[in-house]
Amino acid sequence: MSYAAIPPAGGKIDILSEVQTAFSTVWENFRLALDLAWLPFVLLVVAEGVALRLGGAGMFGMMLAALVRGLGFIVFGTIFIVRWHRFILLGETASGGLFPPGWGAFFIAAIKITLGIILGLVIIVLIGVVLPKFLAMLIAVVGGIALAVGSSRLSLVFPAAAIERPIALRDAWDLATGNFWRLLACLVLCYLPFATLHILLSGSGGASGAIVWLVFQIIGLAVSFAGVAVLASLLSGLYRQLAGQPAR
Repeated sequence: MSYAAIPPAGGKIDILSEVQTAFSTVWENFRLALDLAWLPFVLLVVAEGVALRLGGAGMFGMMLAALVRGLGFIVFGTIFIVRWHRFILLGETASGGLFPPGWGAFFIAAIKITLGIILGLVIIVLIGVVLPKFLAMLIAVVGGIALAVGSSRLSLVFPAAAIERPIALRDAWDLATGNFWRLLACLVLCYLPFATLHILLSGSGGASGAIVWLVFQIIGLAVSFAGVAVLASLLSGLYRQLAGQPAR
């Protein structure tokens, strides 16, 4: 197994180095990633398959399966993410129980950020209702981008929560001071390839029937797991640099 080197606390983020390290960490520890991901992945696939079966082979069944997938990823996908954070930061290679230590704090942090995003979207919609159509569309675009960019600055809350050293959202925000645009660039570069591939897969197979559609969804889910592994590697490394912990 190999780990990224521990840099000194603070300093400017080296974008290309951090992105390269994030990808190489996953590649070099690919077998461990499979060990830590297979159970959450299988549970999510089974849940999606059951939903498709119950909803039927038509559009309703596929919509129900997609909904279950989204909700299921919040639970099962985050299990893998927490496991991977703990591997990078603590050197843990055994998953233990289904829900690892730190999952609760991680889940709460995710819910807080998600609720904040939802609240922001509601405010944007309410403002758009009373404005002319052009202005409403402009505010929707600008506001959506602002929410995405702003929430990315809070992303360092996740590795801290995963290793049971939770920090407040304000503290996560402050950790990125002086490095925000570098952090954002790292996040975009790490996930853009996976997001592009996932978009290509998400619209495939639907016209060929529910079973083929499900196969494409499973492949897309595997792409998502690979993507979050790279992101977790990135955020773990940045957290260790900017917070100066944990030292293994």
